[in-house]
Amino acid sequence: MTPRIHTYVSKEPMVRPNAFVVEAGEELVIVDTTLTMSDSKALKQMANSLRKPVAGILLTHGHPDHIAGTTNIAPRGEMPIYALRSVHDVMKASEQAKHKQWSALFKDEWVPKWVYPNTIVAPGERVTVAGLTFTVVDVGAGGDSDANSIWLLENDNLAAFVGDFLYSDNHAYMMDGSILRWIANLERFGELLGKYATLYVGHGPASDQALIRKQQQYFETASTAVLEATGGSAVFTDDSKKKYEEMMLAAYPGYGFTLTMSTYPCRAKNSK
Repeated sequence: MTPRIHTYVSKEPMVRPNAFVVEAGEELVIVDTTLTMSDSKALKQMANSLRKPVAGILLTHGHPDHIAGTTNIAPRGEMPIYALRSVHDVMKASEQAKHKQWSALFKDEWVPKWVYPNTIVAPGERVTVAGLTFTVVDVGAGGDSDANSIWLLENDNLAAFVGDFLYSDNHAYMMDGSILRWIANLERFGELLGKYATLYVGHGPASDQALIRKQQQYFETASTAVLEATGGSAVFTDDSKKKYEEMMLAAYPGYGFTLTMSTYPCRAKNSK
């Protein structure tokens, strides 16, 4: 059968990450696993409703809204959990800090202990899961985190699971990654992604290759807004940060993930 891709959209209101269940003839593949206890359990229920076993999990990057839910899908690592070494290492390096940062806010919904990838793949490696062929692309630090990957479903070039490399109708999280490298990577990987029928993103609706240019334009708008809001210094005060947020919300009034408006400075200095 032609693989079917089922999208699970998180019910968590702040970031609403996507996860995906790829349905093959006899088995399933899950791509990313959501953030909260409730959402990851609901994702597992979606998979169970298809009455096929899960053959493996693919992780795009190490932010908790995409990997924390693995604990409720494979609590003992009882299936292959695929990721780049860099993604694994970002998870290891950040887990305790993320618990400290977010557990009080999410309370019982926060996953208290992560399950790590147990099948490390090399950049460009092809793996067969549930009879389907996936290739992992190492995006590196040029995205929303210090380690990003894209999983390509090679069967008929059906899909690219891009994680948070692209955002669809959502503001981009720009705190952990390098914006200049991200912009360069949009150019670098644009032609490759254009070969795949559908781009499945970590936040927002699936799209096609037009989303690449849309993301580039978003960064152009954001960069212009930073310079205008800060009088050309790119150093934020409380007032200029508020002005930047107002400009971006006005430019993209229907976009979700608005909490990212407070994270543009991207390791730049802030002053008061």
